[in-house]
Amino acid sequence: MSNLFSHAAVDLPEDQTVHAARHAVVVVPVPLAEAFGGFTDGIHLWWPMETHSKFGAEAHDGFENGVLLEDAFTGEHVLWGEVQGWDAPSSLDMRWQMDGDRLSPTVVHVDFATNDDGSTTVSLTHDGWAAGNVGLQQYEKYCDWPLILARYARFMGGVPALD
Repeated sequence: MSNLFSHAAVDLPEDQTVHAARHAVVVVPVPLAEAFGGFTDGIHLWWPMETHSKFGAEAHDGFENGVLLEDAFTGEHVLWGEVQGWDAPSSLDMRWQMDGDRLSPTVVHVDFATNDDGSTTVSLTHDGWAAGNVGLQQYEKYCDWPLILARYARFMGGVPALD
């Protein structure tokens, strides 16, 4: 009877490490509205589907009705993100999902800022990692933002630094 009022043992995730936010920044040689449009409306033209998608190079991605979807030619699709804020042409906020896992979304925030020379700085922050092994998997999977944004910058006519 000594455990009558005690709580059942709780299985905690193996790793309680809190991972830092990931950041990536590029400058594109176009005005603010064009940079935002290229990022959102043109994502299917610059996103590296061959390496960063579920269905591969023949799939199509795009924003549609408040979500970012990847569609395969077979009719299958996967939800990448749900738009939480769309403040064109200044910012975009999404609940980002690993392999369509709606139970452990992360947060992707993209800011667009005008520079004195008329170019636009695009800053992406990915944060909100889950605890435990799920968070570790998320953190390890989403380490390529600098390369992905470099591809966007090239699409927009920029010459990104790949450091």
